[in-house]
Amino acid sequence: MCPDGIHYLNQMKEISDENFTPKVELGVTLIGSTPFEDEKVKRNVDQCIFWLTEYFKDPHKIVNTMKPDICDASENGTFQERVWLCLAKNIGPGQTVSYGQLAKMVKSSGASQAVGTAMATNPIQILVPCHRVIRSDGTLGQYSRGKRNNVKLWLLEHEGLKVINNKVMS
Repeated sequence: MCPDGIHYLNQMKEISDENFTPKVELGVTLIGSTPFEDEKVKRNVDQCIFWLTEYFKDPHKIVNTMKPDICDASENGTFQERVWLCLAKNIGPGQTVSYGQLAKMVKSSGASQAVGTAMATNPIQILVPCHRVIRSDGTLGQYSRGKRNNVKLWLLEHEGLKVINNKVMS
């Protein structure tokens, strides 16, 4: 985190399909926090915690809640930054997009595998909602390299989507 926004937001490393048990009532916790001397950094952190707390209460209410800034995310940045920014701006709770559709949205038709790489390296999970990116046939694909598919399933269902046999129903 810096005055310009968030650099990294991730799930606890210990979470896997084997031990994932969502406990929304526990709230959102900042791990490894230090006192923030810069007031803008503190505001960014507070805004991020507020946004995430609201997301876990009701993901559809966050549509009108200002998202925390993402540092260095620019439409003129790297391919990955453009993909992350496009996804964060355009695909809201309860919506999905295929890897190919997202590639077209960033004017790179045929770059669906590169979009997959961008999703696999997303440093700002949930704010950049890589869980909303699915395969063109509607199946979920591999979330966190296949180690957290239950997390992706839970996030999509938390947002109101119906998933049957690993496929998002429209």
